[in-house]
Amino acid sequence: MSRCAKIAIVVGTVVITAILISIIHHYRLRAEVNAYIAELKASGELLDLAQVIPPPVPPEQNDAPEFLKTASAINTNWDALETNPPPAMRMVAPGKAMIGWAQPDIRSSEGTNSWEEIQAALAKEEDALNTVQQISNRPELDCNINYAGGFEKIRLTYLAGSKRAAMGLCGSAIFDLHRGDPASAVQAAHSMLLIANAMQHDRLVISELVRIAIAQLASAATWEILQSTNVTDEQLAQLQQDWANLDFVPTAENALLMERTMGQMTLAHWRRYGFPPYLEEGLWNKAEIKIKIFLWRYWWSYPDELRALKGYDALLGAVEAVQTNGSFQNALGNEDKQLNDLGISKLNDDFLVTFTDVNLHTMLSQSIVTLAGFARNVMCAEVAKQVTMTAIALKRYQLKNGDYPTDLSQLVPAFLPAVPLDPVDGKPLRYRSNGDGTFLLYSVGENGKDDGGNPSLENGAESSSHFWENQSALDWVWPQPATPQEVQNYYANLGK
Repeated sequence: MSRCAKIAIVVGTVVITAILISIIHHYRLRAEVNAYIAELKASGELLDLAQVIPPPVPPEQNDAPEFLKTASAINTNWDALETNPPPAMRMVAPGKAMIGWAQPDIRSSEGTNSWEEIQAALAKEEDALNTVQQISNRPELDCNINYAGGFEKIRLTYLAGSKRAAMGLCGSAIFDLHRGDPASAVQAAHSMLLIANAMQHDRLVISELVRIAIAQLASAATWEILQSTNVTDEQLAQLQQDWANLDFVPTAENALLMERTMGQMTLAHWRRYGFPPYLEEGLWNKAEIKIKIFLWRYWWSYPDELRALKGYDALLGAVEAVQTNGSFQNALGNEDKQLNDLGISKLNDDFLVTFTDVNLHTMLSQSIVTLAGFARNVMCAEVAKQVTMTAIALKRYQLKNGDYPTDLSQLVPAFLPAVPLDPVDGKPLRYRSNGDGTFLLYSVGENGKDDGGNPSLENGAESSSHFWENQSALDWVWPQPATPQEVQNYYANLGK
């Protein structure tokens, strides 16, 4: 046998061996992922679209088309409502908010508007906002989301219309209070909460975040209503029930289940048909991108997929633990530990990158980094719900008895079915009557420690926001009305 033939045999053997090793490695990686998915299914996990897709709302009960048409018709150029809306629970100092409707005008860093300008802006949208209030009485809004088409096929333009409608209703509520009409203000807040409640039919994280944003607007409007001197117990009882009807934790679990399922569908599509155009066009030179996509399809994507699936386990486990134990603190601690053990937490610094820096080794598990903050958003929403309901009950008690109770147990059962719990640690919300016609009501907040109702920021923390649920605040304190001097100090600083 010639020397060239021997060399050819050796080279061919090396090439064939390399190919066989690569093929074996591919199937081993794929088998690991498939085995884990099979394990999840055997334990009862919902991984198929048919298992997580919401049941359709009967057409005769679904006002989503009309709602979306009306919400989209609300003018995006709101003049004063766009640039400088009436302030709702605007924080002017830690633990203190100005009563927006009681101010002589509307001032912000954008300028100053009169209440007459607000009235004129609202008049332009009066018909649309009235229609939104009528439609929002439906228990569910089915927007016919095409979940089967994957993330690329979903159109979520209706979310902007829903948020815009809520903003319009919030501005309307504050104006109603300014003109001495708390009944109309309560109706506007009622509609905002109904919109947030009806949107729970959607099962996407972005939809849940919009629901939470709408609930935050409704909480601010509720605070303003509670400062009214002529609101009635009947009106407050309706508003309290609206808040009680809201659910965030179960819907968060539904959203995460859907996100995991659709993520798997998208991944399968990419492996079969290739990446989305924005990843293939000009990301790298053609030869390099082809090679990297090939490597990603057959090797890199599988370890990343397995890590992402385990990341979803951590996220879903946290939400399930909250439903079982009623406490976010331990659940979030366990979630953080699991994500850290998986190496996902350290990806945080690499997430906000340009497309030219996409790391195909971690692209899938990086999505978990974004979702890791979702449970904390849900915690804020649950705290806002519980504290707002309790504040309403306290106002109702004060209307009946002339003063606030000395203990939250006095609200049971006439105004609350049970002593309200702090979603952060699962213990009763902290409360005390100050004896001067005010009270202190708070959650222990992000740090999970009871700092005595101190709304200040933690040592070393910096923030330009006095938002009562600021993640750096020692405690999350339901605001008390700011004094005239505190409002003036706020305006003086605003001018600077």
